[in-house]
Amino acid sequence: MGPKSNSGFYLSRKAVVLFTLLTLALLVLSTVLAILYARLRTDRTEMIFPATREPPSTSSMPTVTGRTGLWNNTRLPSNLIPSHYQLELWPRLEPEQGELYNLIGQVNVTVMCREETEVILIHSHQLNYSGVTITATGSPLGAELRPTPDIQDTWLEPENQYLVIELDGKLQPGHEYIIQINYSGRLGEKVTGLFISHYSEWGINKTLVVSQMEATFARTAFPCFDEPAMKATFDIRLVHRPQFVALSNMPAIDVSERLEEDGTWKVTTFNTTVKMSTYLTAFAVCDYDYINTTYNDIEIRVWADKEAISNGEAEFALNITGPILTCFEEYYNVSYPLPKVEIIALPDFLPAAMENWGLLIFRKDSLLYNPKEKYTSDKSSISRIIAHELAHQWFGNLATMRWWNDLWLKEGLASYFENLGVSSIEPLVRRDDAFILQLVYHVLHSDSQSPSQPLSMKEEDVKTPFEIRKMFTDIAYSKGAFIIHMASNFMTEELLAKGLRTYLKTFSYSNAVTDDLWNHLQMAIDSQDAIQLPASIKSIMDTWTIQEGLPVITVNTSSGTITQEQYFENSVENRISNSSWFIPIFWMKNGFVQPLLWLEKKHMTYPEVKLTTDEEWILLNINISGFYRVNYDDSNWHQLSLQLNKDPSVIPVINRAQIINDAFNLAWSGHVDIGIALSTTMYLAKERNLIVWLIALEHLSDLELMIKTTYSYGIYKKYIYSRIVPFYYYLLKLINEDFNNLPNDVDIFSVFASTLRTVCRLDLRDCVDRATGLYSQWMSNPNNNTIPNDLGDIIYCEAIKAGTEKEWDFAWTIFQNHTSIQEAHNLLFAMGCSRETWILTRYLSYALDQSKITQEQSWNVFRYVAKNPIGSLLVWNFIRANWETIQTDYIDYYDLRSVFEIVAEGFSTDFELEEFELFLNSTTDEGEWSTIVEQLIKESRETFNWKKKIHTQVHNWLSEHVPED
Repeated sequence: MGPKSNSGFYLSRKAVVLFTLLTLALLVLSTVLAILYARLRTDRTEMIFPATREPPSTSSMPTVTGRTGLWNNTRLPSNLIPSHYQLELWPRLEPEQGELYNLIGQVNVTVMCREETEVILIHSHQLNYSGVTITATGSPLGAELRPTPDIQDTWLEPENQYLVIELDGKLQPGHEYIIQINYSGRLGEKVTGLFISHYSEWGINKTLVVSQMEATFARTAFPCFDEPAMKATFDIRLVHRPQFVALSNMPAIDVSERLEEDGTWKVTTFNTTVKMSTYLTAFAVCDYDYINTTYNDIEIRVWADKEAISNGEAEFALNITGPILTCFEEYYNVSYPLPKVEIIALPDFLPAAMENWGLLIFRKDSLLYNPKEKYTSDKSSISRIIAHELAHQWFGNLATMRWWNDLWLKEGLASYFENLGVSSIEPLVRRDDAFILQLVYHVLHSDSQSPSQPLSMKEEDVKTPFEIRKMFTDIAYSKGAFIIHMASNFMTEELLAKGLRTYLKTFSYSNAVTDDLWNHLQMAIDSQDAIQLPASIKSIMDTWTIQEGLPVITVNTSSGTITQEQYFENSVENRISNSSWFIPIFWMKNGFVQPLLWLEKKHMTYPEVKLTTDEEWILLNINISGFYRVNYDDSNWHQLSLQLNKDPSVIPVINRAQIINDAFNLAWSGHVDIGIALSTTMYLAKERNLIVWLIALEHLSDLELMIKTTYSYGIYKKYIYSRIVPFYYYLLKLINEDFNNLPNDVDIFSVFASTLRTVCRLDLRDCVDRATGLYSQWMSNPNNNTIPNDLGDIIYCEAIKAGTEKEWDFAWTIFQNHTSIQEAHNLLFAMGCSRETWILTRYLSYALDQSKITQEQSWNVFRYVAKNPIGSLLVWNFIRANWETIQTDYIDYYDLRSVFEIVAEGFSTDFELEEFELFLNSTTDEGEWSTIVEQLIKESRETFNWKKKIHTQVHNWLSEHVPED
């Protein structure tokens, strides 16, 4: 009997021998498995990265056109559904032959076969292939796993961007397969797919690689089922040099080394993602630094170049991300599903930001806050953009539109929740008025053009990548947000939230269409009795989503009749539309709020809207609760103007802005006389609200452009002077008469800058003295410029306008040694403000000398001089005199068009316009410029005719209302 073990167990000699043999066998087996694993790993590496490291210059796979089959459809068939991707990307950050950056990759896509098929379609664009295999991995319970068909042919279909894999047999429904693909490609600098970006850090030029997959660019980085409804999980690996860090949607779980002929590489492996669309995959390889925090168990990191991080520019974004995320979690009652949020700042990024799950990508100026650049790096705009992208983590990432025709389901809802997100970090500064105006101001304009586009289009009308890109307009963003705002007003915010919560829970990790949202809002309505609607949510909201445009409602206060018609901004002539909307009308009468009305037909009569005395007035669309313009009969317009003059506070602030905005737009479109619009400005000497003035100045500036070269400009200046100067001194008092005391608030800055620019154009002595004084101080000490950089264009302009050659030459010297883009912009603009024609002519000649001014800057010179009342004719003559040089060396159709548009604004006679049209027609050919010329002539003629039409009216009205000297 053997010895007693320390553990208390007794083992016989035979048992000890047997145990020893088993142990040896296990060791041998482990060694064999390790060798096999290493060999498999080596084989896999060689399969992913073949001996030839350079991608072939052309695809090894043929590109085929003209064949008929599944590949002729722009949409993927439903026969295969992806469930999982194993993806390895190896972007080469060192340029190779021809300064080209290469990409090598492998992807294994697990798919479930829904319908038998002999053809596999997978999206691919600008990729080259070195190997494709198909393997069966699973079958339905009890079903026989059949042999996988062999690949018969593989080729590229370029029009619909497919890799086509033809088989010699059929894939079977219910069976699971893995498509394994080895490929390569190029990394460009265009912000699409996986791309290269360059930046400077402490004067050293650096390079990074990053991604932008929305909407159809994932297929340029890896072959994939690139449609939003084709959701799957992803295992991602990035190969990179050791000095770089790799980022993706999920946290890194492993970093290993890989030895190659060209040195050591690191392989960063990331955790498996949640189920998501391909457009949300995100990758970055960079030499960045980060700051981080943990908020409610979610790690938050903000990445940027090391110089920006060391300057503290990422701290503001880091501090607000957690509170905004928590705010949305509480409102939606759905937890954020990932363990981390990383945000990275890029030097160049065409959208302001992209909401990729777990790795949000921002343009640098949309994320980083630099206190030294107070208004170009604004906390409010940064907050709004961060809130927008974080709202997407639910609307878009978690619950995704089924197809791009319903893009508004993510962009409209994310835009709507910007304000809620900002209010969570600035609870005392929830700017509902500014937010609503921001949403509606520009989209009312764009949606009143013909043609516009519906908010939700038919799927068959949005097929190609080009058609998809056309969906990304302010219709999807701002109109989408505003109709949700409108719904929250008539169904209450509480019921809206209830419907949105069930919508999110139902469609988490799935896809929805617009009707799904309406169904959930209807469920919220049906759950209570207090709010009753005249029709179903779908019936009401479909009128706002599936037809383009917006209505204008016209009120006849003598009869109480309200009518609706589609609003077209350009003209009321020859426009026929049968469109009709369900319109909620929130309104007040003589300052008292009235019960909600519904305009359900083209016209309806409401006894309560009828006015019985000349002193009464009504105001529709209180607080801009609905997406429409309002027109009144002349009597009510007059009474509203009288009320504004008597006591503007009776009318809500946002409606004071709305009255001015609607009146001028209705005048531009010919619905009302221009005198009605001008009457809404009479009270402005009493107005102190920034929002109202911002809207008023926009329209008054447009009017000024119309008449600045006419004999009416003198009395216009007198009229505006009497209205704006009191407000200017009010603003000066707010900042203690020191421009450097402007608060770091983009809205306040925008209003102050617009006001300062206007009073300077009016030659207000205070503005001239302040500008020339500050500029003189700078000239006496060029190394100490105390002029706020963000007001530089205005102050420099006024000083040069009031000065001589000396002031202009000083600006030119500074420009030649400028150290920032904004300073260069300010100086280029200001040098176009001179009142000396010979100086302006010399400046124009500099624009064609690339040793003095770059080609890109030259177009700005033309634009800035053309905006000068005495410079417009100089530019017009200069371009004609130098047309051959401009056409040969400087031609850029869109820059040229913008210059000609400014020039045409100054025409006041038929002769000038005819001369303009003759010259343009003489420059045309059969190409793109011919189309631009045609549009330019048409628009210039329309603008000129409108100016002729209203000029006498404007002159007569101003003559009656200009204050006496």
